[in-house]
Amino acid sequence: MELRSKNPVLTRAESEVRGTSRAYITGTTATFGGIAIKSGILLAIIFGISLYIFMNIETLAPILGPMLTAALAIGFISVLVATLSRSATPVFTIIYAICEGVALGTLSAIVELAYPGIVFGAIVITFIIFGFLLVMYSTGVFKVGLGFRKFFLTALISILFFYFIEWILSLFHIYIINPNNLGLLLVISVIMVIMASFSLMIDFDDCRRAVDYGTPKNYEWYLSLGLLVSLVWLYTEVLRLLLIIARYTRDR
Repeated sequence: MELRSKNPVLTRAESEVRGTSRAYITGTTATFGGIAIKSGILLAIIFGISLYIFMNIETLAPILGPMLTAALAIGFISVLVATLSRSATPVFTIIYAICEGVALGTLSAIVELAYPGIVFGAIVITFIIFGFLLVMYSTGVFKVGLGFRKFFLTALISILFFYFIEWILSLFHIYIINPNNLGLLLVISVIMVIMASFSLMIDFDDCRRAVDYGTPKNYEWYLSLGLLVSLVWLYTEVLRLLLIIARYTRDR
């Protein structure tokens, strides 16, 4: 029985390819090299903008609030457009990378002021996890099957629903999670790091399946976007985990 992707854009791409001659599309299909290059471009954009904001945080302080709000809003819209419109994916993927550069640069600078050295640690740990997962998936040690995808989707929906309920209750000053319960926060943070790692593994699998199916080359931007979103998610969760550990260590 064929395992189909739960990724709607990838599924659409697979359908297109099935109706297209392999000989006709030779040389115009997605490759691992193409995905890697585009992912590298997006990461370079994020890193460059983040570094600029990080190094000029004091100068930019008066406009950081509006700039961060705009970046988060535009970034969210960009992901939606890039996901739903194949022709717009390259442009809006780059716009998303720019917005994430602003957001991550601001967040990282603020955190670094409170806990010097923590940002570098988060970056290193993030890429160690990324490299480890990539090796484990590439060698077949970690496999992504239908059951894995269903588990991830169910867990993700449950987590989003939980946070939505918590947000609603917080409007009435009712909190499910005590912000001072560092032990519970630590457990939740570890779970979120694991979830972000699972998301990366699914992205690796989507990339492999896209290449195997001979998906059109312009889908490399979409696949790179998926990797970027998961990597940014992983970084923010690792950073939050280190923050909780730092608070726990300081309060002991």
